[in-house]
Amino acid sequence: MGVKIDVPRECLAACLMTDAERYTALTEGMQPRAVVEMINRYFEVIFTPVLENGGMISDVKGDGLLAVWNYECAGPDFKARLCHACLAIVRTVDEFNRRDPSRRLPTRLGVDFGPVAIARVGARECYEHRAVGDAVNTASRLEELNKLTKTRILVSEAFAQGVKGFVFRDLGSFHLRGKRMRTRVRELVCADDDCDARTSSLVRDFGYALAAYDGGEAEEARRRFHGLLARSPTDGAVRYYLQRLESEQTDAPRLRWLGRFW
Repeated sequence: MGVKIDVPRECLAACLMTDAERYTALTEGMQPRAVVEMINRYFEVIFTPVLENGGMISDVKGDGLLAVWNYECAGPDFKARLCHACLAIVRTVDEFNRRDPSRRLPTRLGVDFGPVAIARVGARECYEHRAVGDAVNTASRLEELNKLTKTRILVSEAFAQGVKGFVFRDLGSFHLRGKRMRTRVRELVCADDDCDARTSSLVRDFGYALAAYDGGEAEEARRRFHGLLARSPTDGAVRYYLQRLESEQTDAPRLRWLGRFW
């Protein structure tokens, strides 16, 4: 008897990857039934905005999920709907954490857009349908990058292009783990309607500081980032660039010396 082979269905899609901080530490010592109860309540909180905004739950692993917005099926406003879902997830998770502070699960999100295959994946009798492709991997790496920049929602430039009605902050280019090419990264800050004057000025001035950094104007970038830190002391992206400037200044003589041999 022949083995049935499903032909993967390729499409353009936006992929959302989430992960909860502290899950492993939090569940250590908990009874398995208590973990199941907690994680199901948490998934109810993050599934709802995805499904209400036209997303498809592709995969669940541990405390994370992969959701997909198929360009062909989700409609012309699918990127905006995904942005609404991301912002709603952050709001509802924050409320979830306020209700039970002893079991807080702060959540990071990563988003990319590109070709994926909706495929039957597995072997022998163990198969499941899920999205597979570089956009899935990049969304996962962007979710991880939040740890470094202390942000909540990071998206690729490929996703952010053409999106109207939302405020994005350009965070620069990064070598994401395992990828050869650099990825231009943006932070989804808020919807336009929720952007106050302070947020708008911080996003604008961060752009000036980043432009100075990208242009090799280290002292100007340092001055501008320090100014931003004074106005927003908890801004992780500002602290990241100040640390990067400090490490580049410290390592400059060594890098110039190594450069003779590279």
